[in-house]
Amino acid sequence: MSILDFEIEEVRKLCENVVPNSKIIACTSGLLRVDIDQLNRPITVCIRFPETYPNQHILVELKSKTLSEKFLNRLVSLCEKKAQEHLGKTQCLHVLRFMQEYVLENPLCVCFDEIQALRKDMGNDASPEQLKLKQKSSTVLLNAKAGGYFYRVKALVPQEYPQKCVDLRQQETNLPAILSRYLNGQSREIARQCVEAPLRLPKGKTPRDFKPVPSLYKALKFCLEAICAFPKECCPVCGLLALPADPKDLETDDSKDAYVERVYCGHLFHQGCLKLYLREPPFPKDGKLCPAKQRHVRSDTTYDLQGNQSLNTSKNDECGMRLAHDRWVTNTKVAESRWAQKQARRRELEEVVDFLK
Repeated sequence: MSILDFEIEEVRKLCENVVPNSKIIACTSGLLRVDIDQLNRPITVCIRFPETYPNQHILVELKSKTLSEKFLNRLVSLCEKKAQEHLGKTQCLHVLRFMQEYVLENPLCVCFDEIQALRKDMGNDASPEQLKLKQKSSTVLLNAKAGGYFYRVKALVPQEYPQKCVDLRQQETNLPAILSRYLNGQSREIARQCVEAPLRLPKGKTPRDFKPVPSLYKALKFCLEAICAFPKECCPVCGLLALPADPKDLETDDSKDAYVERVYCGHLFHQGCLKLYLREPPFPKDGKLCPAKQRHVRSDTTYDLQGNQSLNTSKNDECGMRLAHDRWVTNTKVAESRWAQKQARRRELEEVVDFLK
């Protein structure tokens, strides 16, 4: 019996016991095919034997619906390197066990491409501490920084990923509380929209047409963009930076003019500037529009049935959305009346001053 015939017989007898969660599909001298379902990440392994086997390593091909092609190519290289360690001997079971253990020890392999994309977005200057991987707990730690501001979040990748979205936990930031709440809530919402069909479906579509998409990159990319955008955003009224350069100078008293407010359209204002803008004419019939310039990070991010991100932006460069805030709900008539009373008081004071002169 040749070593190849011996190995084929060995694989038939031992594979499904030695390699848990495996199933032999084909086992001949021409092709060995084994399906392995590890952590809900099924992989099909195809092994072919070269003419000079076992003096030459086996040829491995991997297929998977959940793991990316880049990761599979990398894993193929590792498997063939493992096979080279056993030249002149049987190689199949060693390679199958190695591949299964590697996937088991690296559960974040399911989001390999997303992690690579995040690293690319963060740039070459990013330190390893800004994006850390915890394979044992299947978590990704993002520590995004911009100037003196930071945002930290722990993303837990569930075993059922990408059918289930990432679980964002332990958020920390030195941004104002109003921006912290927005970042926490919106990033979770983006992750949810990746795996749950929208309530309002396009005509002719049903929830069955919706397919979950990976959510790690979309959620963390949003956090990364937001923390970079907020410190650069200017108040649309005074033109100065909405947030101070030093986080220690943040105004925490919501009765002060320097306190930062975020209106419904997503733009930042100094509280004093916002009050001034709302109280000064003109007073359009439908209410004042936000004068801010458009920016890339918006609160009106939505996803279509395929999970593709879209931004609801206006045709011109200005925001143009109706300006509203839950602390100042004032209709046009009331605003005009208050402004008229203010102007009347000013004229009275000016007349008194002129009389005294």
